[in-house]
Order: sequence, then C-alpha cells, then structure tokens
Amino acid sequence: MDEYECLEQENTVLRREISKLKEELRHLGEALKEHEKMCPLLCPMNFVQVRPDPVASCLPR
Repeated sequence: MDEYECLEQENTVLRREISKLKEELRHLGEALKEHEKMCPLLCPMNFVQVRPDPVASCLPR
C-alpha cells in the first residue's frame, strides 16, 4: 500500500511537470512565431536539415 501511495504521488508530480512543460512549449512556440515575423535571417530555404542523434536512436522510447 505504501508503494502504491508513493507511485500515486510521483505520478501527480510528473503530471504537473508535463503540464508546465506543455505550457512552456506553447509559450516558446508563440515567441518563435513572433520572432519569425521580424527576423530576416529566418527563411524556409535557409533551414538546414538536422541529422538525428545516433545515440538517441539507440535509447528506449
């Protein structure tokens, strides 16, 4: 029972963290959109394809 309660608390903490990170992602996405409107350096033709990290592809998902 103690383990269950501990896992429930951890789950709650992680869910809060996920919510905060989603909000931060939304905020940063909006900031990027605003920046793109003003930045002459950001042009779709200037973007370089980023190669996937070879280590990340070996990690479990």
